[in-house]
This record gives sequence, C-alpha cells and structure tokens, in this order.
Amino acid sequence: MIIFTYFVLFFLVIRFSVTVFNFLSNPKLPAFAPTHSDLTSIVITVRNEESNLLNLLHSIIAQEYRNIEVIIYHSALDSNDVKLVEAVCKKDPRFRLMKGPAGDYSWVTSEISGDYLLFLDSNTSIEKRFINSLVNRLKVFKIAAMSIMPNKLFESFLQRLVLPLNDFVLLNLIPLRLIKLLKSPSFLQVDNYNCLIVDATLYRNKGWQAKIDASKGAIDLIKIVKQDNFKAELLLANKLVYQVSKLSKSELLKSVAESLKLNFGSVVIQFVYLLLVVAGPLIIFLGIDLEIIILPIGLIFLSRIMISFMTDQNPVLNVLLHPLQMIMLVVVFIIGIQSQLLTAIKHNKS
Repeated sequence: MIIFTYFVLFFLVIRFSVTVFNFLSNPKLPAFAPTHSDLTSIVITVRNEESNLLNLLHSIIAQEYRNIEVIIYHSALDSNDVKLVEAVCKKDPRFRLMKGPAGDYSWVTSEISGDYLLFLDSNTSIEKRFINSLVNRLKVFKIAAMSIMPNKLFESFLQRLVLPLNDFVLLNLIPLRLIKLLKSPSFLQVDNYNCLIVDATLYRNKGWQAKIDASKGAIDLIKIVKQDNFKAELLLANKLVYQVSKLSKSELLKSVAESLKLNFGSVVIQFVYLLLVVAGPLIIFLGIDLEIIILPIGLIFLSRIMISFMTDQNPVLNVLLHPLQMIMLVVVFIIGIQSQLLTAIKHNKS
C-alpha cells in the first residue's frame, strides 16, 4: 500500500510538472493581423454535425484571408442541407461540394491547388485572423504540419463533463512546446482531422496521404511528418477556433472514447492511466493521514486551474466537476473497450 501510494504521488508530481511547463510556455497559436496571399485549400469533412456546417461556412466567408478554395466533402448530407450548401457555393465560387465514401481522403491531392492545405471538421467554427495566423506560423517557423486543439463550447451538462477530458489528459502528460523540437513522434496526441494545416507541396511530393492510416487521421500524419524529419507542432486554439459538438449523448461518448483510444494506443496503457489518475487518489483519500492527502488534493486543484486557463474554460466549474469528470473518464474508457471488443469480434467473423 505504501509503495502504491508513493507511486501515485510520484505520477501526480510528474503530471503537475508537465502542466506547469505547458502553463508557463503558453503553447497557444499567436493571432497575426497582416494578411498573407498564399492560396490555402480548405477541406471540410462532414460527418454527423451538419447543423453546424453553415455556421462554419459563414465564419470562413467572414475571414479577412481571401485567397482560399473550399471543398465541402460529405457522405450522407440530406437533400435540404445539400440545397443550403449549394446555395453558398453558387454565391461564392471559392466553395464547392463533393460527395464520397466517409473517411476517404485519397482524392485530396488531385482536387486541391493551394500552397497550404487546411482540414476542418464541420463541428468547428473559426474566428477572424485564424487562417492568416496558421499560414503565418507555418511560413515563419518553416513548419510542415500543425494541429490545433479547438476551444470547447458547451451546450449541455454532459458536454461539460466529457469534452474537457481530452484537454485534461493531454496537458498534464505532453509538453506541447517540445513537440516541434523533438524528432521522436512516439508521444503525439491530436484529434482526428479536427483542425490540421499542412504544407500542401510537401503533402503532394512526399506522398503523405498514401502513408496515412485513415482510422487515425491527423495523429498519423503528424507522426509521418516527424519521421520524415520535418517540423510538426500542436498548439492550443487561443480562442481562434471552437469545437461545437452537435452529437447525441451516445455519439458524444463514443467520439470521446475513440479520441482517448487514439491518444493512449492500447487498453493496457489506458487501464494503468485510470489506475493512477482515478483509483490512486481515491485510495489515498480513503486510507492515508490528512497531512499526505493535502498533497494530491493541492496538485489536482492547481492542475485543473492551470488547464482551465490554458483552454479558456471556467476554472471554478472544472474544479467542482472534477470528481464527476473522472467518473465519466471511467465510463468513456469502458465504452472504448466495448467498442474494441465488438470490432475484434466482427473482424474474426469476417
């Protein structure tokens, strides 16, 4: 019990140290005002969040960055949504609508002509200066690919419980500023094509699309970029892009479970993480003297405060909701295991 307690405390200190590093290094996308003129191709993937698609299109139209081409790629938009999107395309020739199989990106290199390629999911909405800030970052620092973690907009209590989980896991495990400096891609964690920009010339010439595992998306592309000895970066959105989830309750839980699965890789690693982050502090609280309990409580409290400020979330609510969020982390973990087991069973049957 004593050894386990020390191990949990050691892990808490390590996580706290990473959080402090991220907080002090401020890994946010800097907003840049002067406008670049490079042609930027924007690929919008539409899944089950069609109700936010028009908001995203209007936010792109409102950008001061004008030299863009926009491809809206969908697999099953209903006829009403298609008409609304076609109306936007007819009004603005920079926009066009394409239909194809879900998760298929093989067409991208033949359809785009931009110097930069920006992937956006239809569950995002961007603010002014966003595209220009991305292009400026890639040009000035000679970065080949960059993923942005959007700020979260909460429309329900469940979203407030589960959407902060990815930010919580990432920002107390990964020192974001080191991603650009280190050559090893082994610890990268990014959402699947949620918000990703890449040098389009390198994307074509290096054949990166052909090397990507479609089920992993952006996390695979960033690793491929690093393996080819180019710079890649992961930054926070700095209120320049927002995630607007329109998923149902069950779809939301499955989506977060899938994202966490990509982050950790294996079930064993997820289980060890839960043991140290959820079960460990709980066991300490139930069986250790008050003097020792103060340490994990203080570390967790300060970590949640710093992560909340970095992601522009309400620090008071995140601290108060931390126990419920940890319960939801366990629930999401179980959902992820069930999904993996069902996938394995189907694969064996086939």
